[in-house]
Amino acid sequence: MIKIYLANACTLKEVSEIAYAKLTDYRKKKTDKLHVEMPRLTSIMAGLLLNYATKDYLNCKLEDDKSCAIKKLATEDLIDGYDTDYDFEIEEIGQGKPVYKERTDIHFNISHTANIVVVAIASKPIGIDIDGNRNFSDRMIDKFYSKKEAAWVYGNDLTKQDRFFSLWTMKEAFSKLLGDGIARTILNVEFLHDTDIVECYYKGEKQDVIIEEQEYCGYKIAVIREA
Repeated sequence: MIKIYLANACTLKEVSEIAYAKLTDYRKKKTDKLHVEMPRLTSIMAGLLLNYATKDYLNCKLEDDKSCAIKKLATEDLIDGYDTDYDFEIEEIGQGKPVYKERTDIHFNISHTANIVVVAIASKPIGIDIDGNRNFSDRMIDKFYSKKEAAWVYGNDLTKQDRFFSLWTMKEAFSKLLGDGIARTILNVEFLHDTDIVECYYKGEKQDVIIEEQEYCGYKIAVIREA
C-alpha cells in the first residue's frame, strides 16, 4: 500500500510559529538553516505532513482503499492533529535520505516544489518527486535523457512538457528511492514507454518497482516503490 499526502505551505504564513513549535528537533534544525520565507514554510510543512502521514498510515486498516489518490490536508488539521507519539527518530543514509531509525516497517519520502509539499509513505523503500509549471530546454532532454526517452518526449509537441516532467519526476523519485541523489543516477536510469506499463531500467537492468503517477494543479508527481 502506498499513501500520498499533500499540503500548501502558503497557508502556514499566519501560524508558522505555532507550527514550528510542534516540530521535532531534527526538523527544527533543518528549518533553522533556511532564512527565506517560502523554503522555511515548506520545511515546517514537511514536518507537519510527515507526522500526519505516519499516524494516518499506521492507523489505516488493510482493507482501506489501496489506491494512490492524493490526500490533501488543511493546515489547521495538521496542527490540531499533530501527535508526538508518531515523531519517530530520523537518521540520514546514503546521500542524505531520511529514514526512521528504528521503525524499519515504515518507509517515507518527501518532496516539494514552489509552495506544494508532498509525502509518500509505504511498507517498502519509496521515493517521490513533484515538479512542473516551469521552463525547460531541449538541451536538458538531450543531455539527461536516453535516446529512447528523448524520442518519446519529442514524439508529440502538444504533450512535450507533460512528457518531459513525467520522466524528470520519475528519475528524481528513483534516485530518492535509492538514496544516491539525482546526480549519481540520472544518466543511469531509463524509463521506457514501449508498452502500456512504464518499465524502469537502471544500469541496463530492469528494476522490479511499482511506478505511480499523479497530477496536481499542473504539477507532475511520480512515486516509485520497491515491488
